Amino acid sequence: MSHLPFRGDPQPILKVNGTWHFYYLYNVDFPTGNGTAWKLSISLDLIHWHDAGIAIPKYTTPYGDPWSGSLIIDHDNRAGLGQDTIIALCTMPMPDGQGTARWFSKDGGKSFTFDRAVMTNPLPKNTTIKDKVFRDPRVTWMEKEQCWVMSLAEIGKIGFYRSSNLTDWSYLSGFMCDTLGTLECPTLFPIIARDSQGRHKGERWILLCSANGYRHGFTTGAHYWVGHFDGYTFQPDEPSGQWLDGGSDFYACAIWGDHTLTSHPQEHYYAIAWKNNWDYATQLPPINYYGSYTRIRTLTLQETDAGPRLTNNFIASDEIFYNTKHQILEQRIITPENPFSIPLVHSDHYAIQATITPPHNSDWPHDITLTFQSGMGTPFTLILSPSRNNVNLKRDHSGFAPSQSIAWTAERNAPLTFQRAVTFTAIINSSSIEIIFNDGMLSLTSLAFPQYTPATPRITVSERTCLLRSLTITNAS
Repeated sequence: MSHLPFRGDPQPILKVNGTWHFYYLYNVDFPTGNGTAWKLSISLDLIHWHDAGIAIPKYTTPYGDPWSGSLIIDHDNRAGLGQDTIIALCTMPMPDGQGTARWFSKDGGKSFTFDRAVMTNPLPKNTTIKDKVFRDPRVTWMEKEQCWVMSLAEIGKIGFYRSSNLTDWSYLSGFMCDTLGTLECPTLFPIIARDSQGRHKGERWILLCSANGYRHGFTTGAHYWVGHFDGYTFQPDEPSGQWLDGGSDFYACAIWGDHTLTSHPQEHYYAIAWKNNWDYATQLPPINYYGSYTRIRTLTLQETDAGPRLTNNFIASDEIFYNTKHQILEQRIITPENPFSIPLVHSDHYAIQATITPPHNSDWPHDITLTFQSGMGTPFTLILSPSRNNVNLKRDHSGFAPSQSIAWTAERNAPLTFQRAVTFTAIINSSSIEIIFNDGMLSLTSLAFPQYTPATPRITVSERTCLLRSLTITNAS
């Protein structure tokens, strides 16, 4: 069997001279060799990408291979490496444990040269700690203080550090969080809040990280808190926080904006995540799955009755349908006796956009079941429950199952608001589903690997009826 390179954590995407640069962890020697490099892809629109080779190689320094981090364009030469030098801060395995290394690029981010270690693990002598977490530096420029603030994943907390030269870092504070397992890829950023009518509702700070949610009946994913940051400490509005995606395979989330992350809030940010889960990632290569990435999402902050929530929508979702061959169906009434079969444009890689409502002056059905891409089992079943205001994703009969652990077999439940209409956009392929409800108020991302037995996706209802008011379907790239 031929093997493909393993793809790991995405890094925050950086715009260089009008071109987006996407770096991601890449192991060309997998599975016979270990270690990751930073591989580069470039784009003009965040949708169409072109391979640009290895930017940071592995095993060329005394510190081994580069892990996750972030990038800065040093316009003012604060690091002393030259004006407009692109600097990468990344975790590397050092003799005393995980530390932060600095690399720099003089060719617009195509290739990087190792400079030095700028942070080392503060607990090198503690032999009682199995995993001395001190990793994944992400930075935000604080304009008033004229310094960068680094968010760093540590043991049971997210640490904040400051530096004016990207070399010397001093500790500010720690946001304690010991109920979400090992934390990774933390990011701190300010954002403008608006209500559902688009009215300005102030400015807030978001602290987001990848985490383990098993103590809370969840899986691994991206977790965030809304709160305030005064340049030293982060104070959340509520200690529990929220999950950005309700599925099982939205991890190592990277955040960036149209402009560099600074203390000035932006209207929206972008996100991309690794479609995988470490509970079964190493069991997927036998079916030639080596990691992939979500379609890029757009994040905004919306005030709701339950408090401020990040919306999570596909970037340029209209382009999914209107730059490709597609079909639009007229509205249909769906009853328990007459389910709706969805005609496919391309059976193993397609996208659907739909609006569902109850009939005029009627109640919602008890359940609405969306069945996507059937095979030997049912790879994706989503049960929309208006009576419980939630959606349930099931993949326990999804063809190939890499694991029988709860990480794979557990149903995923997430809150979903049913007003007079529910909208969704779904991208389905031979390894995953990404589905967005109600313009980003809920997203679900999960892997599944169907057996290739022809079948037809369907929408069914229990009791009563519902109206499929619109449906567009297309092959998806």
